[in-house]
Amino acid sequence: MAIDKKIDFEMRFADIVVSKFSLYDLKKEFNKNVFPLIEFHSNFSFMAMPEQEQVVCIVAIKLLMIETKEEFAEITIENTFNIKPFVDVIKSKKENVYDIPENVMQNLVAISISTARGVLSEKLKGTIAQKDIFPLIDPKLLTKIPNPPIN
Repeated sequence: MAIDKKIDFEMRFADIVVSKFSLYDLKKEFNKNVFPLIEFHSNFSFMAMPEQEQVVCIVAIKLLMIETKEEFAEITIENTFNIKPFVDVIKSKKENVYDIPENVMQNLVAISISTARGVLSEKLKGTIAQKDIFPLIDPKLLTKIPNPPIN
């Protein structure tokens, strides 16, 4: 969504919630000396809560063993951001469908990716995946979908 005028607004974390974290037993043999061991599959979704002036970026990540394709772990992190004034930044297209300006979306994604990387690093300490770091992801690549509606 193009912005024709400059909008001054405040964006800050309201909450970070790990709503799901699971580690799974591996059944298949694999070479522990080959790195990287893990393949990361990520999914990003968004939810607008105009009454609270908040947007939630939900990051779901599955970790698969590269060699065996077994699922090793999964995590879902809900990053909630206060955005004020909400109605000046997040535009309602129709009931429960909103547009977020691309630069705001990129910031939400970048911050959420960094948060997920830190949480994963902490959660994976002491496991075979502790040296596999959630890869760098360019938020611009994730926000190239033309005006993705959020609900």
